[in-house]
Amino acid sequence: MLTLTQSHLRQLEICPRRYQYGYLEQVPVPTDPEMLERQRWGTQFHLVMQQRELGLPVEGFLKADAALDAAVQGLLTAAPELFVPQADRFRQSEHRRTLAFNGYALTAIYDLLVLEPNQGQIIDWKTYQRPPQQAQLAKEWQTRLYLYLLVETTDLAPEQVSMTYWFVSPPGAEARAEAQTGPPSSIAIAYTKAQHRRTEADLRRLTDQLTSLLTPGGNLPQVDPVLGYCAQCPYAVRCQRWAERFGTGGGMVLPAIADIAEVPL
Repeated sequence: MLTLTQSHLRQLEICPRRYQYGYLEQVPVPTDPEMLERQRWGTQFHLVMQQRELGLPVEGFLKADAALDAAVQGLLTAAPELFVPQADRFRQSEHRRTLAFNGYALTAIYDLLVLEPNQGQIIDWKTYQRPPQQAQLAKEWQTRLYLYLLVETTDLAPEQVSMTYWFVSPPGAEARAEAQTGPPSSIAIAYTKAQHRRTEADLRRLTDQLTSLLTPGGNLPQVDPVLGYCAQCPYAVRCQRWAERFGTGGGMVLPAIADIAEVPL
């Protein structure tokens, strides 16, 4: 049974061939050292937040990285209520949920899950300070899949669950370029029965499509180049669409941050 995460669903919806190269064949792509450093720092931040939830010491991490210390302390100051333990709550960092759906295993790993008798809250840490609009976040597969799985694997109704993204400042050049060195910010996403039904319909459509595409074998279809996705795709050369990505000037466009898979801890 193939596992489908939010990243798989996003790539599959954009371009089946991109999903094939990235996840079925795991074709390596060029990496930018600065981007790798941001990813490393983000992984470190997630690790510190997990360690705190487990009651393990984090001072060694924070003393070694002033930017990491500032980000963690800023988050604790901005949302102290989020870190107050209560007896009637279930809370777990890096919480995994899986649901068998239409021949696939839908999987999500929540940075922090907080469950009360009549309420469920998903918390996600984002280590960049350029939050998208709330409406755009609500359409992202991460939001949709995470909320869908929580409802389907608990007794909670859609209106009883929510997802909150917290954005913290990254270190170095990215923070200076964005001029976003202020306190952490958050965006909360509510959920409804109508959204739940739409997500289920879209999940069935995508999984039916993937089953149909995988049955004959061979390469999965490519996206129409006029949609503009090839310019940001690391597999453009492999797909013989180098002109869409590099143009005539030969400049290189590196993968978007959203296309880099989060590393489970």
